[in-house]
Amino acid sequence: MKHSNVFYIRQHDGTYKPCKTATGMRNPLGVDIFRYKGKAYDGKTGLSLCSEKELFSTMQNRCTSKEQYDAMVQPAIDQHGLTPRYTELDVRKEQLFPRDESRVLMRVIGSKTKHYFLKFDTLDNGIEIFLLQSDAAREAYEQSLYTPLNGWMVALERLSRKDIAYQQLSAPGFDLLQVMLDKFEAALADPQLWADPGLGDLFDRRAEADAHNQPIREAREEERRLDDAKREAANTARELQLEQAYWAAIAAAERKLIDGQVVAAADIDGRSLLLQLFRENNITLPLRTQGWVKSSLARIQRTGVNDSIYYRRGRDSTVIGGYILQLIRVLDEKYKGTGNCEGALTANEKTGLQQMHQGFHDDPNK
Repeated sequence: MKHSNVFYIRQHDGTYKPCKTATGMRNPLGVDIFRYKGKAYDGKTGLSLCSEKELFSTMQNRCTSKEQYDAMVQPAIDQHGLTPRYTELDVRKEQLFPRDESRVLMRVIGSKTKHYFLKFDTLDNGIEIFLLQSDAAREAYEQSLYTPLNGWMVALERLSRKDIAYQQLSAPGFDLLQVMLDKFEAALADPQLWADPGLGDLFDRRAEADAHNQPIREAREEERRLDDAKREAANTARELQLEQAYWAAIAAAERKLIDGQVVAAADIDGRSLLLQLFRENNITLPLRTQGWVKSSLARIQRTGVNDSIYYRRGRDSTVIGGYILQLIRVLDEKYKGTGNCEGALTANEKTGLQQMHQGFHDDPNK
């Protein structure tokens, strides 16, 4: 049976209300059913059947064929007749609900997503100016002006600079479409210039723009790869330099400690030199003592075969003396037979030690 593209619901007073947002619902029986505000309605009678979510379970329970469904709605048709959807075939949805010309759904050139735009102004020469609806709450300096061209929205100036845009668009003989075409053609004529793919969409020449841009894109990607490789090499070299400087500082501190020289607190690559001396020689300090070493231990010194002293800032530690002697014994064993420990430094470590020299800072009260 023929019908119009308008859906109607039957109201309590017996009149029929056309529904702007109603949409048809596909169903196994192929009958005329539509959804509106969460409910399912029969298209012939305009009566509510059930909630939209319950439609298919309801049809399975009450009618399993088109004949059964027609028999179910026929009494309502006999009593009230068909809706205007079937009796007024010439009435179109566009007539009942004229399009709001002040609000359009379009894509910005270069974008694949459609957005709603609100009409903002119309110039004397007929050019229409729009604002992006989602930007409506923004400050004027953040919003952009748009105008439709060839079925696309083209960004102009900021709203705060609309006088400049209006002056340009209103100039005698000004043709925005021609200006953009000239810009696009100029880019295509120069192998070094990037052709805007959005302008390619505007003039239905996207494939031409993509082909022109391919060598430029490949060159840029190669440039990025080279830059990434340079950065990676620089980072690797820096990490190696820091690693060498770290071990040079450790070896130099061990030598000084064995030789009876003062080893002062210092920072090596963000770590405490004194604390790392214990860690690198497999001497595990309690967590509380580790914190004390970083915050309070100023310097340590060997004063005899089995004796040492240390200098502190602030409160004292009751256990650090024993750990320092343990460290000295480990170093004595580690460098046994190397004399004054000159053999502890490799050429790389000596170079790293020079680079770290400025990082050492003795206790100011030394």
